[in-house]
Amino acid sequence: MIALFKRRPILFWKPRQDEIVKADDQKQFPALKDDFGVVDMQVLEDFRDLDNKALEAQNQFRWQQIILISGGVVTATFGALQAALSESKWPGITEGVIAAILAAVGVVAQQLGSQKKYYSNRLKAEILRGEYFLFLGRIGAYNNDSDRVQNLIRRVTEIEADERGA
Repeated sequence: MIALFKRRPILFWKPRQDEIVKADDQKQFPALKDDFGVVDMQVLEDFRDLDNKALEAQNQFRWQQIILISGGVVTATFGALQAALSESKWPGITEGVIAAILAAVGVVAQQLGSQKKYYSNRLKAEILRGEYFLFLGRIGAYNNDSDRVQNLIRRVTEIEADERGA
């Protein structure tokens, strides 16, 4: 498949149920079974939510860009037709209508802020993914057995609070 079309938007986008570490891979590390249970319970749902919000916003942004680019090509074509058929008014009128529609799409795209939502939610999902692995690795705030679960809960809460504020 041509690389250009590998990242095409999906017409009917559906949320995914991805795991950070697949269950089959988790079985390879029986010593971490309890830790996987904790991080899956504390992090996975929020990660999936943010990941899906990011992917949906990315899909929406890509659709907006395709509409604007395709519409620009069509508008330019009608402009060329108008130049070639100077006695006819229909190419110019059609071009104007399409250009007005594209302007409206551009305004709506800007107001929806799909690209910003994508970047923001992707960053938060990746921060959660990082916390997942920091917990498993017992790194930083997660190196002390007595408070590591509370630290994870607190950190996930902080990220969620930031998500609601954005």
